[in-house]
Amino acid sequence: MSTRKTTAEKIEAAKLEKQQMEERIKKLLQEQKAEERKKRNHRISHRGAHLESILPDTIGLSDKRFYSFLEKTVANDFGRRTLAALVAEQKKEDAANGVDITADNGDSPAETANVAAAQGDNAPEIKSATPPQNTVKTAELAAQATQNNGAAAATKTTEADWQGA
Repeated sequence: MSTRKTTAEKIEAAKLEKQQMEERIKKLLQEQKAEERKKRNHRISHRGAHLESILPDTIGLSDKRFYSFLEKTVANDFGRRTLAALVAEQKKEDAANGVDITADNGDSPAETANVAAAQGDNAPEIKSATPPQNTVKTAELAAQATQNNGAAAATKTTEADWQGA
């Protein structure tokens, strides 16, 4: 008997191989997503624990009051300028060290894209439930910080800046 396969048998074997490869790709993608989710969960819990360790009074706050606290203290113009300065500083360090910003930091592709977008000339957008107060003054301060040596000057804001002088 002949051991040669017919064209139809070759097609069926190729289809089976294709299906097996697609299933393998699907399984690997699921593993990758699970790994990214695990890293993200670790990062979130680690950073949340650090926040609670330096501000233990936040532990007893309701979620609503905790979010209000974050919006009033972090998600404002001062926080945006400080974050933009730190992101620019990180970008310079990464470039000096030859580090790829998409390297294994546990971020999903969407988060990596958000970080890359935030590393432009504009500060990353953080949406707040309350509109910023005295936006003309804070915009002037941000412009001055950018003019006065960029990222380094943005981190040298005063307590008056924090309070929306």
